[in-house]
Amino acid sequence: MIKHQLMVSLMCAIVLSPMSLAAQSPNDEVMVSTCSEVYEFKMKGGQPIVKNKTVIEYESLRQYDVKIQPAVFYGDNIKLDEARCDGYSANYRSATPENVFFDDSRVCYFDVTLGKWGRKRRMTYERTFTDLHYFTRIVLGEPYYVQHKTVTFIFPKEFEHYRLIDRNMSPVVTIERKGKGGSQVVTYTINGMAPIKQEECAPNVASVYPTVFVVGAFTDAADMFAWGRQLSDVDTAIPNLPQILGQINQRGQSELDRIRNTLAWVQENVRYVAFEAGVSKHQPDTPAEVVRKRYGDCKGMALLLKTLLTAQGFDARLADVGTREASCFMSEIPTLAAINHAICVLQWQGQTYYLDATCNHIPLGYIPSHVQGMEAMVEEPGGTSTLRTVPTLPASANCDSIHISFSLNSQDHLEGSASRWLSGDLKEYLMTAYDSKEAIDRMAFERNALNDDDHANQVTDATWLDKDCRSEWAVLTGKIMDTHSIEKIDGELYVELDPDNMLFATPIDTAKRVNDYDLPMPCRQVREVEFTYPQDYQCDNLPGDFEISNAYADLSCTYRKTGDNTIVYRKVITLRQPRIKRQDIDAWNRDIKRWNASSHEAIGISR
Repeated sequence: MIKHQLMVSLMCAIVLSPMSLAAQSPNDEVMVSTCSEVYEFKMKGGQPIVKNKTVIEYESLRQYDVKIQPAVFYGDNIKLDEARCDGYSANYRSATPENVFFDDSRVCYFDVTLGKWGRKRRMTYERTFTDLHYFTRIVLGEPYYVQHKTVTFIFPKEFEHYRLIDRNMSPVVTIERKGKGGSQVVTYTINGMAPIKQEECAPNVASVYPTVFVVGAFTDAADMFAWGRQLSDVDTAIPNLPQILGQINQRGQSELDRIRNTLAWVQENVRYVAFEAGVSKHQPDTPAEVVRKRYGDCKGMALLLKTLLTAQGFDARLADVGTREASCFMSEIPTLAAINHAICVLQWQGQTYYLDATCNHIPLGYIPSHVQGMEAMVEEPGGTSTLRTVPTLPASANCDSIHISFSLNSQDHLEGSASRWLSGDLKEYLMTAYDSKEAIDRMAFERNALNDDDHANQVTDATWLDKDCRSEWAVLTGKIMDTHSIEKIDGELYVELDPDNMLFATPIDTAKRVNDYDLPMPCRQVREVEFTYPQDYQCDNLPGDFEISNAYADLSCTYRKTGDNTIVYRKVITLRQPRIKRQDIDAWNRDIKRWNASSHEAIGISR
């Protein structure tokens, strides 16, 4: 189980068809002319296994040589029995995804020159899935156009409690179920399927493309939780616990202080890493080891936080969670594909707190957006569990707000002060980026955080007023001079006040886009500029307001004159629904362009 927005381990909780390592987008140079994929359930030594054999044939569609890398993934729970490809030698390497510290995924691939139009190459491989808890789903598509493909599941009588759940099925897929020699055989036949396209900010593949979930290793979500809890039954003793609790309680003695400081201690002293190998996918490291190493994955950090809170008499519990990146809800499909994260849940004074220590800068009370509205299986006293839906917070709880006060100096430049206020996930996002910088780069980062998109303003004295992980807001201030946003024509000054520096304000490229577009999170962003001009000037032109709402966001831009010589410019986006459907992207882009155009209107002032 790994943190939000990280790539799920390629073959631990997900089973994919063979894919080209090079093909990250649909490729009209190649197609899959035929493919036969068989998964046969068997008993071996009293243990259930699945034998997989796949034969896949690639065909060139171009009048020149085409290079491909057909591949097959395997790992601790997937044994690669054989792999061959028409005379080519196999290559082997780790396939640990980006941002994952370590996992057990490996890949066998072939560097193949496919040849000119009509030339074909066949890849054959056989695998054994040795632990069916991790045999969770099959995505039916390929990164290439599929001319013809069959995916067959064979269930002998002793596997009659297993079943398949289809999602996102397409008209190009037909399903046949029949009995054969006492076994149940289910075959999915695909004819003329478009390729799977990996795109920026695309939804999870299994939530979009035809996918078959395999259910049977667990009877329900509670059974799945009980299996995981057995793995998490590790030694929770921490040798230097009194010293750690002493550090925690130095900064406050009330119960609320102790809770906040305990969460902060883990956030500040333990570095998050994703570790996905063997049993460690679901078995946490011991709290003592996490403390000793000063790093841990989500499971290890959640258990450490629970242990520290419990030692102080608080009711803290572990919870398995499916984030926005999970393939399904565990209440609907009891499979490990529904779980990809672990957190600590605190019950205190009649309230429930969902604590994610992998988020280094989120305070007590805020729920990270990647688990809002998702399901959490929470342990209960006596070894039982309950399935809960994590609350959803308003978009305004996740805020990025820049406030600038400008006046006109003697050189007709804008000069003043700026502050940036961040809460929720946007606080986490900016502060995590800040933490990743070296000391000298952090100063530039601070200035740029108060600057415009082109970093054209002069920002000095950038200072953090508050960046404590326990605080709701991170606050950065500085002095600012803008020498490029005023144009002088025939004695009149035209002033553009928009400071830009805003996420989600760029139209989405739709040239070749196939999928929906997933913006990172619901949020609210505000850009406010107060412009005070000299008393001997008057305002000749004040732009009109702009306001529009659609299914995804509320967008506004206003210009208000306050007092005799002050204008307040305010630009706001409240993003309520972050997934923009593909059919709505063009309309979304038009709204964004109109919003941006209204924010770049010039104010006219003259003596």
